[in-house]
Amino acid sequence: MTELQRDTLAYGVVAAASACLLVWIIPAHTPEYPGDGVPASLLPDIAAGFMLALSLLGLGRKAGKSGGGGQTAVRWRHLARFLIPCALLMPAMSLFGFLPAGIAFMVVIQIGCGQRRWFPMTLVSVAPVLLVYAIMRFGLGVPMP
Repeated sequence: MTELQRDTLAYGVVAAASACLLVWIIPAHTPEYPGDGVPASLLPDIAAGFMLALSLLGLGRKAGKSGGGGQTAVRWRHLARFLIPCALLMPAMSLFGFLPAGIAFMVVIQIGCGQRRWFPMTLVSVAPVLLVYAIMRFGLGVPMP
């Protein structure tokens, strides 16, 4: 398998995962929209939309190349380290709630990136999740799971 084929396959997998998030996973695991504020699916929809757009952009760029000369190769384990926690995030939120699932998600992503020091890991895991929760719940009035 050539580098072009591997990269095209990887972009295709990310595009399919993003489309799955947008069409099935996010709508199935977010609470009903009560009519005030913004829907709870707004932020996940934006993130999945960006992932889909960037993967389609990558597919378009790879289609324009004729192979060889590229310097990037797909690292399947690295890709799986991010896609698997992303796929499990919404079901975990519906089971455990936003705060525990969000903090656990951030810890898993940091461990996947190589972070091993407990203080930065705790700070980076807790602070953004609490900030997003406060903004969504109290600022925008979105019911959080």
